[in-house]
Amino acid sequence: MLGHSPFYHRSIRKYVVLFAALFNDIFYVRETAAGEKKERQKVPIAYGPKEKWVTRIYSDPALTKSVATTVPRMSFELLGITYDESRKQQSTIRHRATNPNSASSPQAQYIGVPYNFEFSLSLYVRNVEDGLQIVEQILPFFLPDYTVSAQVSEELNIIKDIPIILKSVNEKIDYEGAFADGTRMVTWDLVFSLKGFLFGPVSNTSIIMGVSANVANANATVTGGIYINMYVDVNNKPIQKVYLTTNPYGFRENEVIREPNRSITGTVYGWANNTNAIYFSGMTGVLAANDEIWGLQSGTHRVVQSVETVNQKDVEILIRQAPISANADSDYGYSTVITEFPGTL
Repeated sequence: MLGHSPFYHRSIRKYVVLFAALFNDIFYVRETAAGEKKERQKVPIAYGPKEKWVTRIYSDPALTKSVATTVPRMSFELLGITYDESRKQQSTIRHRATNPNSASSPQAQYIGVPYNFEFSLSLYVRNVEDGLQIVEQILPFFLPDYTVSAQVSEELNIIKDIPIILKSVNEKIDYEGAFADGTRMVTWDLVFSLKGFLFGPVSNTSIIMGVSANVANANATVTGGIYINMYVDVNNKPIQKVYLTTNPYGFRENEVIREPNRSITGTVYGWANNTNAIYFSGMTGVLAANDEIWGLQSGTHRVVQSVETVNQKDVEILIRQAPISANADSDYGYSTVITEFPGTL
């Protein structure tokens, strides 16, 4: 569906089995008038609608059994599935696990979609006392919910706490045959809501080895359809980054500079160590390649080689795993490097 290969995680089947397992070890005990235990039996449980089991209990093709010899017993049924928007999480969250076939390509699966699974549990007994005894073994555990941990995805070994909420309990007494016969069957109906999840397909992903976040300068200006790098100095004046054909040494900090051919002026703001880059502030225009720059105090003369034409970043945040050789299952941390630009002023 939607371009994915067929997948089946058996999630709904697991919830059905999980629900039945809760009630698979219930016993009833009958005593004599003197209080001695004379009978101890396990209450069987099977899947099926209530109507089916009532008919089966009352039916006796051999005409040799009565209701009293076929009960107590229990049946349960999945009534319906509804989406639970109150438990929805961010849809982009994914579970990840090591791929047994490729250590460099871990498996991933989007977080489960929350659904409520409605179950009915029906109890059939001959004696009122038997029904009260069995129901009393169930109700104290639901307050009104009982939570169990279950593996909801085998591929990624996802284990979640699954609440099972008891919503209602009702008793009903039906008579078999004529009213005067006194033969009856007592039925208890319990309704539960299991809060589970359904999962989509499993896919292979890449390992994130590092993250680099650039914070762009909001003061970059567009000139001639391209971005010109413009910082802002402490006096809120534009700063332009320029690469010279030779090193910028010879200029003085805060020295006034001038480009005589185009009458552009500004001030030396600083320079990057061991590079030919220099920063000018308070510029009256945008410099270009082959412009000549003169320092009015030092008399230094340089030629512009180039001007950066991309949006200049102010801050670079680089996050990488440490050690870099770690894989998805390793015990590793992170290293963070924050660089502010111009980083050498």
